[in-house]
Amino acid sequence: MQYNFYFDSCALFILATIGIISLSRKRVPSSREKVYSMLVFAAFLATFFERIETFLQMNPYNGAWYHYAEMLCGSCYFISHLGSGICYLLYIMAVLDIFYDTKSIKGFFVVYLGYVIGFLMVISNLFSPMLFSYDENGLYHRGNFIVAFYVIAIYYMLYGVALTLKYGNLMRKKTKIIILTHVVFVAMGIYLQYRFPQLLIENFLTTISITLVFITLQNPSEMVDGKINVLNRRAFFEAIGLKIKKKTPHFIVFITIDNVRALSSEIGNSQTDGVIKTIAEYLKKAGKKELNVVTYVYRYSDNIFAISVNTTDVKKAEALMGKISRRVCEPWSYMDMTIKAECHCFLMSYPDRFESLAELMTKIEFLTEDMSQWSDVIIDTGKISFAERLGAYDYEILAKKNIEEKKAVVKFQPILSKIYRIDYTAEAVCYIYSDDGKEVDVRKHIEDSRATQTIMDIDEYVLKSVLRSLSFWNAGDKNGKYRAIVPMSQGEVSKSDFFRKFKILLKEEKVEGSWISIKMTETAITTMNSIAERNLKMLKELNVSIIVDDYGIGYGNIERIMALPVMQINFAKSFIRMAGSSKRMMNVISGLVNMFHDISLFVCASGVDTPEDKDIAEELGCDYLIGDYMGRPVTDNSYVDRIDEYFEKGY
Repeated sequence: MQYNFYFDSCALFILATIGIISLSRKRVPSSREKVYSMLVFAAFLATFFERIETFLQMNPYNGAWYHYAEMLCGSCYFISHLGSGICYLLYIMAVLDIFYDTKSIKGFFVVYLGYVIGFLMVISNLFSPMLFSYDENGLYHRGNFIVAFYVIAIYYMLYGVALTLKYGNLMRKKTKIIILTHVVFVAMGIYLQYRFPQLLIENFLTTISITLVFITLQNPSEMVDGKINVLNRRAFFEAIGLKIKKKTPHFIVFITIDNVRALSSEIGNSQTDGVIKTIAEYLKKAGKKELNVVTYVYRYSDNIFAISVNTTDVKKAEALMGKISRRVCEPWSYMDMTIKAECHCFLMSYPDRFESLAELMTKIEFLTEDMSQWSDVIIDTGKISFAERLGAYDYEILAKKNIEEKKAVVKFQPILSKIYRIDYTAEAVCYIYSDDGKEVDVRKHIEDSRATQTIMDIDEYVLKSVLRSLSFWNAGDKNGKYRAIVPMSQGEVSKSDFFRKFKILLKEEKVEGSWISIKMTETAITTMNSIAERNLKMLKELNVSIIVDDYGIGYGNIERIMALPVMQINFAKSFIRMAGSSKRMMNVISGLVNMFHDISLFVCASGVDTPEDKDIAEELGCDYLIGDYMGRPVTDNSYVDRIDEYFEKGY
């Protein structure tokens, strides 16, 4: 019997190429990447065994081993082929962050029962052919129960489609389309190969769909902390945000390494990074054998790890936290040194102890701001009255309420120029008011890389207020001396009509584009989509400049930053602190300042709150300084009066 095996050969080459590319990439410790690797491997095995099996049919042999080899290859093909079906379902579940405990009846029934039945059918087929068989000439023949095998495969595809449609609003549009396209390709392959057995096209079409899925995978560097090879803060927010949108109860164990700065001073930064990496490797394995729980480790910040625990059993989550706290506090061996790590652990659960990412961030910030306030290694968050100590509100809801009631206030913080005099440029800061009348800087409590409507409303509110103030200050003078810096979120800049609306606002308020600078964090700029990048590049037409904020603590890409009309780099507050901690760090950060000066970029020191901070920034050679030491934010009228008074008196 003759087969057209051209498509199988193409499929093998494509899958091998994907495998080689994947091996050359940095390994990403995420369920999505693992399941996709399983999908590629299953498709490769199915294609490989089908190719051998058809080769045996086309080249019959009289040896005793011949029929056993055919049956073995055919059996491996069916098992691998069904494996690609279950891997497809698992991939969709990984994208949507859906987890089933396979030891539970529901988890086993939904995910693995079909595969187990198919596997047992293939094993039974070895002794009593029911799915397929081979005659004395080695030719393949379908059995009476082959349809049952395809029914199982169809179940996996339809269940995957059902999940995609049910939670489609949580997926990127491109990801959703390509995942659904996978079903179309696989269905076409099954139909064509069933109708035309000699046309071996099923695995080829499956491979094409797998290749399209490969295109949708994010760049691993965007999701991983490269120093210690664990998922980063951005990956954490994506995963937890997805769980919150699905209203899935879950637990998160947080571990703080409190003496990171002290270790850096004692043994050096590179050795400290090595110790942190050793601890991270332990955290990735903790609890998997003893407690049988599936966990994913994230680096929330330089000294904080977050572990997402896939269980609904609070006792298991607490047992995991206890085990980790005991081990982390024990000595660690690294490069013939014995290192003692000081740590604290606490457990946060959704929805019991937080209901939104904003609330979670606020509580983490409160708990970790001063670790000396906690005497016990394990912090019992259930006994802390967050309502009394923080105010029981969600900052996004509060911000929305302030904007709707027009209570939000935009203030302006002066900037010290290169010659260390107050400049005519000010940075806009949006303040909202809590229920008890306290003034809150909204940007410190809401992640700017998110794209909620509230954040975008804040951006628009601040921009309009700033433009009105600039119009009044400069009184229509195109060469007006007053300038303003406007913080902007990734979500606002990602709007398709952002540039058009921005241009209209400038025209309506009679404001020149050169009076405005848009400030975005390093992480927001690096992780933004193509629409946002296009909008920022188009701002150059209006002479609007870009400022990169919080440089040094985000996930940066210097090449992407340089592709934009960037005028200034704002060093994070922690950078200034690090420069003051040692001569070595002073030299490193001073070198960064010189590097940016060499490519014609200004450098600003952020968070200059003390005379010591100012002295360090001066020594580094920063062009601008901003912080409470130079002056706290004030209203627009007070700002102009203050600047005029400053220059009149010659301070």
